[in-house]
Amino acid sequence: MKVLATIVVPPHMSVSGGARAAELLSSALTEHCDITVASMMNGTGNVDGGGKQAARIPVRSWLPPLVPWSRLSNRYSTLFYRSDLPDIVRRGAFDLVHIHNPMPALEMERVARACLAAGTPYVVSTHGFNEVANGGDIYRFDTVRRQLWKQLVQAPVSRVVARASGIFALSEADFEIVRNMGYTGSELSVVTNGVAVPEPADAAADAPLLERAGIPVERVPGEIACMFLANHTPNKGLPVLLEAFAALERPYLLIVGGETRGDVDYDAYVRRCRPGQQIVVTGRLSDAEVAAALRRTDLFVFPTLADTFPLVVLEAMAHGRAVLASEVGGIPHQLTSECGRLVPPGDAAALRTAIDGLAAEPERLAAMGAHAHTRAVSKFSWAAAAGHAAAAYQRVLQQHAPARRHQPVSALEARWAGE
Repeated sequence: MKVLATIVVPPHMSVSGGARAAELLSSALTEHCDITVASMMNGTGNVDGGGKQAARIPVRSWLPPLVPWSRLSNRYSTLFYRSDLPDIVRRGAFDLVHIHNPMPALEMERVARACLAAGTPYVVSTHGFNEVANGGDIYRFDTVRRQLWKQLVQAPVSRVVARASGIFALSEADFEIVRNMGYTGSELSVVTNGVAVPEPADAAADAPLLERAGIPVERVPGEIACMFLANHTPNKGLPVLLEAFAALERPYLLIVGGETRGDVDYDAYVRRCRPGQQIVVTGRLSDAEVAAALRRTDLFVFPTLADTFPLVVLEAMAHGRAVLASEVGGIPHQLTSECGRLVPPGDAAALRTAIDGLAAEPERLAAMGAHAHTRAVSKFSWAAAAGHAAAAYQRVLQQHAPARRHQPVSALEARWAGE
């Protein structure tokens, strides 16, 4: 079984949870099939899953010419990136294509069209689908921007989903989303993200990593140490996080990891810290630095406004950290009350109250972290996810009627348009 994993993601991004998950799943799938990865992030998205690495095909990406992209922010150019992924699909003679990540949606659709043209079945993982479905509310778009979001993001993703041979939902929370997008097929499987078992803690090795990231090694008496890690895009809830901590009166250390953005006034929140309070904005962290930072903390805080099944939540749990997160998407399927707390999205006051309550019970917080570790490593593994995916691949190939290859373009377009 020859499978191509296409990772559709804006190439200017240095990190992406969906791309990372796709890489790790593909690595685990090497035990089941002949899988090749083609990612628009190329080497920047490559991760070490601790096992055999999948073969790779380099991908060329570009923006359409004759447009002054340098004058526009990445939030606009993200929508229009193109790549040679469709060409890779056409010339690769793959048995099946696995499409990961929905942005840029127009490029995702071009990959799907290439699959149909080659007579190759494709399956889709639901990375980012919660954000696609709820983007208008998350970003508080006006009427014009909502319409653009619908045409440039929601509509292309829905067309891809409707014609897929299988959907790999990250949790049951995605079932309604993909049905609303028009998927009527029978192959609707749950293939969750997984997590590796972390290396044992080593305080001596952690110290230089923390210092390099600007994180204090020594604790302040009575502080609660918390961490946030994500791209600092509006949907991740960073303003909610910072407002919640600004209202806390107790000592704390807040580590804010992830790529910084020019439109976030980090310094304003740092200046609002009281004695015994500290916010450290690290920028992008290496995997080793992330692990050291998680071990330095008591609580992982993730007030996202929309998320499908965030890999970072599982990674925090695997490191034995309790998680405080928004009750959105698949997060309630990741956490139980024994290992974390859920709060309404966008509610800084509820988030602050939850942080304050957990900080007041350090022994309970530590017990929640232990439960989180046990749940993460026992229930969510990449080996199990790969097994589920490989079985679904086989079902799709068995059900897929032999398609006529090299269909005329006119026939392809009619099929895509549903005529």
